[in-house]
Amino acid sequence: MKRCCFVGHSEIYGNRDLIYDMIRNKSEELIIKKGVKEFWTGNYGEFDHIAASAVRNLKKTYLDISIILIIPYLTDEINKYKEQYNKDYDMIIISDIPEKTPKKYHIIKTNEYMVDNSDYLICFINHNWGGAVKTLEYAEKKKHITIFNIDKL
Repeated sequence: MKRCCFVGHSEIYGNRDLIYDMIRNKSEELIIKKGVKEFWTGNYGEFDHIAASAVRNLKKTYLDISIILIIPYLTDEINKYKEQYNKDYDMIIISDIPEKTPKKYHIIKTNEYMVDNSDYLICFINHNWGGAVKTLEYAEKKKHITIFNIDKL
């Protein structure tokens, strides 16, 4: 099964509607032309939420696609709003990262887990600092994944 993951800055400086449209259009292209059926996203910032929203919208047309939330650990928020998360996502997966990984690296390691297990990456990287940049640099070293930085499209 072909899979696409999303990685982007936690804060978006730019036109959110345009970013949403670009995510939706590129995701739809991957569904139609490449047979992508699964979309993995995190839950830690504006880009993640925009990407999840775009895929949820596509699910209305493409009934066989799924959106899966990938998290480093279970949070109180997810437990508290479990019903809503179950509506918003087809599945929640806790990433497979080494148990002794310091907590401050959990999100980066979760992003690397998504990259390692995906065929495509749609990202929004428009400055050169932060975890999203580190994940893009990690993905660029991998030969198995095709990267689309919508900031550059």
